[in-house]
Amino acid sequence: MNQTPLAPMGVGKLLDRSFVVYRQHFGAFFLMTLMLFGPFLLLQDLLLFDLGSMSFFVQDTDGSDFWESMASRFTAEDTRTTDQIGFLLLYLLVVMPLMTLGAYPQLLSGTLLMTKASIEGRELGIGDALKQSFRRFWPLVGASLVYALVIIGIILGFMLVCALFFFLFSLVSGATLGSLFEGDSEIGPIVLVIFFVLAYLVFLLVLMVVPGFFMLRWGFYLPFTLLEGDGVALGKSWRLTQGNFWRLFGLYMVLMVLYSVLSGGVQAVITAAMGTSIISQLIMLLVSCLLTPWMLIVYSLAYFDLQVRKEGTDLFSMLHQQMAQEPAPDTTQSFGASHE
Repeated sequence: MNQTPLAPMGVGKLLDRSFVVYRQHFGAFFLMTLMLFGPFLLLQDLLLFDLGSMSFFVQDTDGSDFWESMASRFTAEDTRTTDQIGFLLLYLLVVMPLMTLGAYPQLLSGTLLMTKASIEGRELGIGDALKQSFRRFWPLVGASLVYALVIIGIILGFMLVCALFFFLFSLVSGATLGSLFEGDSEIGPIVLVIFFVLAYLVFLLVLMVVPGFFMLRWGFYLPFTLLEGDGVALGKSWRLTQGNFWRLFGLYMVLMVLYSVLSGGVQAVITAAMGTSIISQLIMLLVSCLLTPWMLIVYSLAYFDLQVRKEGTDLFSMLHQQMAQEPAPDTTQSFGASHE
């Protein structure tokens, strides 16, 4: 396999390259995701859904007409959620931490190594990729834990600041939600509804941008931990992403939209055809294992793209500094020599 040079890429080119890499090594990426992530997704379904009340193949709609059948299938998923506190705590305290801190870093590391091999024109099997990633298992777990705690702290701090802002606003204005909707309020209820909808949308936008800024700037710690033997490497990730936040933010917004459309479209079709059944849950598990590698390949390519851009910036800076340090040519001597 020939090596394909990696040059700085825009969002469209990067997404296109991710499809090429995934298509070339589809079986390896999918199988690795199924091995590392599949068991945890299966445990998630077993703990969060009441599978005993589900039909095996197609949800029974009790002889309803077509539209009633569709409505019951689309509204049945919430009623299938388990109400057993023990299962919920087991998922939150055991399965989710193991998946987030154990399986996910290893899956991302394996994807990163296989993507790197594909760029360099090498063949790297699943076994070799996982062997290299598991050698750094505990550093990856520790770095992921620190990153998760920092991001959770930032999100909680942001929510606290927002809550404090609204508290001070209502304290200064002397208004409450109940008084605003009273009949003698000077502000109409329609205006209030529009105001709160707009305020909620602004809140969501700021929530994505402010914590998202730190998530993206520190989010490339893992390649340094894996490939360069560093620790948490939040500082290196911060320097690597300097000047690239909005490009990365646009990339991941496009990625989230594409993922939501693909995943939501498949889920809508499966739900319309089969409802909430055991087979439909297994199909959605496979869909998750199909889409997850693509997102991780995009992350890997984004990291290598940032490295290429950083090397180019460092080279330009080095050449500029070298030119500034070089002595200027003696123009008087050259002028005199030309007259002789």
